Amino acid sequence: MKKKLKSSDSKGDITGIFKALTGPSTKGGSSKKGLLLSGYILLISFLFTFNFQSSEPFLVFLPWKEAVSHGLIVAISAVATISYLSLRQEKLTRDNRLMAFLIGTTFILLLTIKGSALVSLYLVPVAFATALTALFLDFETGLSLNLFLAVAVGVQSGISGSIGPVIIAFVGGLVGILEARDINRMSDLTSIGMSVGLVNAVLVFAFRFPTLSSPFIVNLDWPNYLWAVLNGLASALFIAAAVPTAERITQITSPIGLMELLNPSHPLMERLRSETPGTYHHSQNIASLGESAARAIGADPLLTKVGGYYHDIGKMVRPDFFIENQSSNPNPHDDLTPSMSKIVLTSHIKQGINLGKRYGLREDVLSFIPSHHGTSLIKYFYLKALREGRKEVDFPESDFRYEGELPRRKETTIIALADPVEAASHTLEDVGQELEDMVEEQVDSKINDGQLDHSPLTLDDIAAIKEAFISTLRAMDQRRVEKYPEEEPEELGVGDLGKR
Repeated sequence: MKKKLKSSDSKGDITGIFKALTGPSTKGGSSKKGLLLSGYILLISFLFTFNFQSSEPFLVFLPWKEAVSHGLIVAISAVATISYLSLRQEKLTRDNRLMAFLIGTTFILLLTIKGSALVSLYLVPVAFATALTALFLDFETGLSLNLFLAVAVGVQSGISGSIGPVIIAFVGGLVGILEARDINRMSDLTSIGMSVGLVNAVLVFAFRFPTLSSPFIVNLDWPNYLWAVLNGLASALFIAAAVPTAERITQITSPIGLMELLNPSHPLMERLRSETPGTYHHSQNIASLGESAARAIGADPLLTKVGGYYHDIGKMVRPDFFIENQSSNPNPHDDLTPSMSKIVLTSHIKQGINLGKRYGLREDVLSFIPSHHGTSLIKYFYLKALREGRKEVDFPESDFRYEGELPRRKETTIIALADPVEAASHTLEDVGQELEDMVEEQVDSKINDGQLDHSPLTLDDIAAIKEAFISTLRAMDQRRVEKYPEEEPEELGVGDLGKR
């Protein structure tokens, strides 16, 4: 290996958001980010210095001592949450889109808290924000946001107010995070609405139970039950409405969107199947290899599978130049120089990205296209150029390499490894030891060529991926009996059937 594979628990330099907020910075970007976050914290603190009311005047400021108290609690909670996330979720400090998504989601919920106070704080759909954050970021960020929003609900209800809205906000948000794990279709959002609404209703009953008189059914506080149940339904509806916008902002495809991309009737899948049947079959095999390997190392199997399906869509532009789409037709590369063949082959990367953007693919799926070849050598045409009498000095190896990107995520690395393994598997005559040697050779070749230098995979991950590839390829190679007997021997008795 040219470089040691990165360990999964290795840590780079962390540029914390809290440091950007409080410390001096020599970088204009970090300083600007710190100012924006400082202004945001002041803004959300100011939100809790006044209340809305249904009568005139519509906006009423709190007494100054209460306003200062509320503002300080919100500001300190926000700084603590941001500081924690800056240490635990470094990606938020690097990606402005993710930060904008999180800030925007939080601000919408804070405005909802202010508006819900006109009716009931039991109506605040905290589960909307926490489930959406868990879908597009991670569960830890969703839990951190859940804690902050519960504090904000408590501040809005008053320092000495009822603890009920705070508990419902926190527990309802937590249920939203847990339910987000199983969201794959829009219809799955129903479970979030029902679960959050049911849990909220039970909590309202628990709050009211000690004060109930006989007959207690008369004093069950039905309006709060209604708001608590509507809380869950509103959360589900808001998530459904927000998913397309969230995907556009973060450039992350939600599980709902990934399932839609796996639909055979998706326009790109239909084109790939009809225009490049060989590439479509190849992509299906890559998706199966990738999915099994992702499960083996704890990566995202759904994203990996989608990446396997769409990584070669650029081949639809010139399908006949790729061997899996050539039947008995003459090979068009026979009439081209090795350099021209290299240009044609490498062009499917840029063409695939352009095609994917035209069909609305997000960057997390598009990233599989330039990374599945990385900067690897197109060895066949490089050796062909040398065989034609060209000097290696005249045609350096670098001229016959892809101009892609090295994979930086587990999922993209898996597909980069699965691609040559799947291609080489078609050259094998059997699936015995020869298969294991082939997988070892193809994966080690990628490592030795430096194609995994930026990958987060560990050596243990690589070993697990190899085993998953071997197991999946063996399952794909379902050999049939070459010749069945034309007729049953007459002397074979019924009792002998079990011996066959």
